[in-house]
Amino acid sequence: MSPKILKNTALLSALFVCMLLVSLTGWAEGYSLVSLEYEPYSYSQNGTFKGYDIEVIEECFRRMGEDLEIELIPWSRALRMGMAGETDGVFGIFRRPERVEKMFFSEPVRAEKISFFVRKDSPLVFNGDLTQLKNCSFGVVGGYSYGKEVDSFFKNEVPESRVEIGVSPEMNITKLLRGRFDIYVGDTFSSLNTMHKMGVAGQIRRLGPPVNISAVHVAFSRKRKLGRLRDRFDAALEAMRLDGTLDRIKKKYFDE
Repeated sequence: MSPKILKNTALLSALFVCMLLVSLTGWAEGYSLVSLEYEPYSYSQNGTFKGYDIEVIEECFRRMGEDLEIELIPWSRALRMGMAGETDGVFGIFRRPERVEKMFFSEPVRAEKISFFVRKDSPLVFNGDLTQLKNCSFGVVGGYSYGKEVDSFFKNEVPESRVEIGVSPEMNITKLLRGRFDIYVGDTFSSLNTMHKMGVAGQIRRLGPPVNISAVHVAFSRKRKLGRLRDRFDAALEAMRLDGTLDRIKKKYFDE
């Protein structure tokens, strides 16, 4: 083999090794989390991710010294990816036994209040007793949990034909106004925010008190062995709670 061929072979081998190292380093140093577009918690504006959840999570990872990539996709896909270990984690998620089997759950990032919404001219009333609404029809987001009591109510008391599944709050709010179902189910803050953004807040009213208040977490993949990452995230989150960072971020998004 000539010196020229040997030189070219050596250069190609060195280039291959460098590319492999860069690829492996990028994979090892960065983490990916997924969730749904869910203003004011997680949304994209002018090509930038914003929202309470996103600001909190990005600050946690900054304090941890870790790179983070976020992707906002339909919830059913985000949950499937998290359960299958196809991503490092899912945020904006409720803790459920079947999910705990697949993911390590963080300490609560925030609380979520679930409410019922109806058209402004609806005659329906609600005092907190779910059974009085068992003959109504509902609109929900596919794959999303609305708390143990509400999920159980839909499963055991409401026929499947009366629960219409949509892919987003915007879709369900539009369906509510078109009379496709009686009651839209959603997070209080996100739903009100979306209605104002759509210009339909005056056409919809909240029905009675919140039906559920649940803790919302970040869940890290067990398949990818990210229990230690969860522990580090919890430590950063607690530090943010103690130094007032969480309160400062909260004031940007919520008027309570």
